[in-house]
Amino acid sequence: MNISGRDVLEALRSYLERREPKIARWLVNTWNAEQEAIKYEELEYAATNKEVPLEWLLQWQQDYAEFIKSVLDPEWRGAIKSAGGHIERRIREAFQTGENFSFTPTGQRIEQWIQTRGGELIAQLSQTQLDAVRAILRHYTVEAPVSPQELGRILRPIIGLTEKQATAVQRFRESLLAEGMSQRQAERQAVRYAGQLHRFRALRIARTELAFAYNQGQHEAIRQAQEAGILQGRIAKEWMTAEDERVCPHCGPLDGQVIGFEETFPGATKILPQIQTPPAHPNCRCTVGYQVLERKV
Repeated sequence: MNISGRDVLEALRSYLERREPKIARWLVNTWNAEQEAIKYEELEYAATNKEVPLEWLLQWQQDYAEFIKSVLDPEWRGAIKSAGGHIERRIREAFQTGENFSFTPTGQRIEQWIQTRGGELIAQLSQTQLDAVRAILRHYTVEAPVSPQELGRILRPIIGLTEKQATAVQRFRESLLAEGMSQRQAERQAVRYAGQLHRFRALRIARTELAFAYNQGQHEAIRQAQEAGILQGRIAKEWMTAEDERVCPHCGPLDGQVIGFEETFPGATKILPQIQTPPAHPNCRCTVGYQVLERKV
């Protein structure tokens, strides 16, 4: 018996579309503020020592900790509550005894998940930013040295990008200069391109984190229903993709795969080699449906 079918895909998509913009805006504004906060003496230090100033790293870590506390923590909780409520309604519809079930969006497991995910994300975002700035800094202090002033104009736009994105902005700027464009025009074009990448990355982070929490909320609701004795029997979960042209090569073959409730699906990254529920990778829009395979009477 299905507890949640493919309607959960629409529920997830609708939730993401409503909540993503707020998170993305906060991130873009934070990156802009970090760019403006760079001081000339810090650029001198970076140019001389060919290393990221400690003040920058500490500021990034502080900003991301505030991001978790002020923005993501309540957004995670909202996603967990919404997803758990969806499962609660489905259980009430599917099982007569389900009318006695009420999802609780708090508890030790939820708190532990939020604390663990928050710590991991602060570390990941800070390290990603550090790697990106180090890569560009190395290029413009070792391979093609520039003055601190020019270094600032180059570094500021890439604050908040990944190393791959930052390198793309660097190569774009250099290609424009090679074509004969003036330095001022090339820098303006590079800033505009970096801005596009910032917005793309901010939405990707927002979507990924909301998907983590939403799928976690569904999983927690099923577990609570088991503990309450509402779901008695073997529970399975089925991987569900968004079923459109944007489904990735990793998730496509997983569509329709059914495994046990406690079993894991293969993740798509080194950080997530095995996962209880989607997302399997950044920007993943997949979810799972739940079934009672052997119901006890």
